Amino acid sequence: MIIVILIILKYYVDCGYPRRHYYTQTHSYSGTRQEKFINPVYRGFIHLTKLYFMAKLKEGAEFAGKSIYKMKGSDKLIVRKKGGPTSEQVLKSPRFERTRENSTEIKGITMASAAIRGPLFPVRHLADYNFTSTLNSIGKKIQLLDTTGHRGQRCIFLSQQRYMLKNFWLNKKYPFPIIVAEPVSCTFNRETKSAMIQLPMLVPGINLHLPWKHPFYRFILSFGLVSDVVYENGAYINNQFENQGIECLDTAWHLATDPFQAQTLELQLNIPQALKESQTLVLAIGIEIGTPGANGEITEVKHIGSACILAVG
Repeated sequence: MIIVILIILKYYVDCGYPRRHYYTQTHSYSGTRQEKFINPVYRGFIHLTKLYFMAKLKEGAEFAGKSIYKMKGSDKLIVRKKGGPTSEQVLKSPRFERTRENSTEIKGITMASAAIRGPLFPVRHLADYNFTSTLNSIGKKIQLLDTTGHRGQRCIFLSQQRYMLKNFWLNKKYPFPIIVAEPVSCTFNRETKSAMIQLPMLVPGINLHLPWKHPFYRFILSFGLVSDVVYENGAYINNQFENQGIECLDTAWHLATDPFQAQTLELQLNIPQALKESQTLVLAIGIEIGTPGANGEITEVKHIGSACILAVG
């Protein structure tokens, strides 16, 4: 086999195939384009190696009990010996009881994160990272505070640990409190299921710091309800879809160079039933950036902006 590879490699070199192989790389910061040359001999060797291993993979004899896969950033095929417990062992063996408990609790955590993402839906496009993993981390911390439930059955009582969500940032590069340096106040009324928001007067360069060079901005307010996740009858449940309701409000577009006058806004959930103690009101706020379109209408600039959870109660 080695002799065959060497003969074919000699053919690659003699024929100069491929004579030229360039790939173009664009740098994200500078925007410049750079071409790099790949040695045709090296490329031919990689190609033949892939063919050899794929042929062996089809034969199935020499690679029995092994996994062969590709990995991002590498042209090589990765060969790994299969190992680990069987699915039957994980599901039934006493040795994996802790694994089953952890797996069950993770289901409760992801359910709680999904419930929190509901009120964040109108502002989640302003996030600059995948904040779901951070919500999962908060959910795990709340779950560990449940001292009454057995392991594998611990609940996520957000209603008892609401402070953990307050001022939750959806952005790492430009957090909302850095852009809007003046506090935004919010008052909840659980009886009327409403929220009163006081937007302060903002002066560019004083208590408003917009890092983007676009002429307009506006505020987005999102108001919703999140229920606790509890373990009952052998499974995690919540009542999120019984009283599901999200209200949102957008302010008018405002010139980035002009002072923003203080405003008082109100949002109310359209839910007939009274709120339970296990339900938490969540208010999120975001700042969206706009620019004039071709027809003069102001349109949202995608992939920039900032948002956070302003208040919970």
